[in-house]
Amino acid sequence: ESCSMDQFPMRDSFRTLKSVVALYLLGQKDTGGIYLAEGYASKLEYPMNTASLDNAASRFRHIYEKYLKDRNVKLYLSIIPDKNSVLAGEKGYPAMDYQAFARYLQEKTDYMQYIDIYDCLELADYYKTDTHWRQEKILDVARRLAEGMGISLSEEYMVQTLKTPFYGVYYGQSALPLAPDEICYLESSIFDQ
Repeated sequence: ESCSMDQFPMRDSFRTLKSVVALYLLGQKDTGGIYLAEGYASKLEYPMNTASLDNAASRFRHIYEKYLKDRNVKLYLSIIPDKNSVLAGEKGYPAMDYQAFARYLQEKTDYMQYIDIYDCLELADYYKTDTHWRQEKILDVARRLAEGMGISLSEEYMVQTLKTPFYGVYYGQSALPLAPDEICYLESSIFDQ
């Protein structure tokens, strides 16, 4: 069945046509759960899935109890918010309460020290067509995490840019003709010595 879907003539063109008609002609706010706002594509993540959080907390606790409880280790928890935390509510899309999300998980992982990074993130820190952060934009997050763990970071980085365009996960899922992102990464100059 999945093989035949890939062999359908002009499949991607029909998917693009459907998405363009849904968003621009029919005025739908999203296509398949993917919406566009301020040049960014994002997926609706609402409401908060407490069953998923309970499962994650259970797995964390299992690892803690089995391998770490009787060891002298420091454990940290930080929640990485997706693009919706800075985009959805502002643009009229259903938005999860990320502070409630963090509190819920913190209550179930009281053996970890929580490091809050929400205020370090802004929309430009994310790829336009993907779920991930742009590495060259999140040094403030890395500094906050390092500070919370009591370590220091090297501040000597060079930004490198890949020549290949990056079409993120939302490019494929939305079937919309989105412009590609550019991938930049940080290279530590301490390795050049």
